[in-house]
Amino acid sequence: MSIALSTLVLFFLLVPGILFRRFYYSEEFSKEYFKETFFGVFISTILPSLFFHFVWYFIVKIFGQQVDLFVLGDIVSQQPSSISFQNLQDNSVKILFYNLTMFIVAGAGGYWLKKIVRKEKWDRLYKFFRFQNSWHYILKGEFFDFPRAEITLDEDTVEDIELVFVDAIIEINGFSYLYDGILVDYELNGNNGLETISLTNAQRRKLNDDSVISKKGKKKDNSKKYYPIDGHIIVLKYCELKNLNFTYLTLDNDGDSFTPRLVE
Repeated sequence: MSIALSTLVLFFLLVPGILFRRFYYSEEFSKEYFKETFFGVFISTILPSLFFHFVWYFIVKIFGQQVDLFVLGDIVSQQPSSISFQNLQDNSVKILFYNLTMFIVAGAGGYWLKKIVRKEKWDRLYKFFRFQNSWHYILKGEFFDFPRAEITLDEDTVEDIELVFVDAIIEINGFSYLYDGILVDYELNGNNGLETISLTNAQRRKLNDDSVISKKGKKKDNSKKYYPIDGHIIVLKYCELKNLNFTYLTLDNDGDSFTPRLVE
């Protein structure tokens, strides 16, 4: 048997696990799909593939069909017989339907398992289910639900968070500037590290133009020292940031308007 054919058969057998992984690690957690460690690939690809093949092996028996493992073993052998290939040709429609239904269920299974994990907050409550995108939990405030979190919410929940206000310090031409704004989105690099953050309603000021504290201990207003940044969003590169500060806000309905306040 040629190496190309054996590789093709092996890849075909792993397709259910590949689809399961691809739909489980999707959207904000899609970077995890490209794990490179052998253990990660084994857990998230080989085991799901074996599971779906095992289940489908017995499911087809309910419909009076049989998966002939001897044919499969003969095909991947050094000298496959023509009878095995003839068997594949005669049952090509059944084989196609068998694998197509398995592929669809594998992809849907990964997608809905992720939905369940997120809905039931298993990834926040149990480290085993936690995704490697640690920045998502920080930027969205979901770390409040971590069992080991030293800070918790007593009056509000993570779902009450409406806005995330960001303070970022950037050094430009030897001067440090404080950028403020409301978080819009973020991008990760290939190592699940933060690449960029996008802010709206942004403004900036020099870091040394801080509020002055009066003799009575009151902080004087320094809003005039801020320079509003026109535009819809500003994108900041993480590699250029010195510090980041996050403030999580909810909106209280005062009847005719909404007032932001810190979550508690």
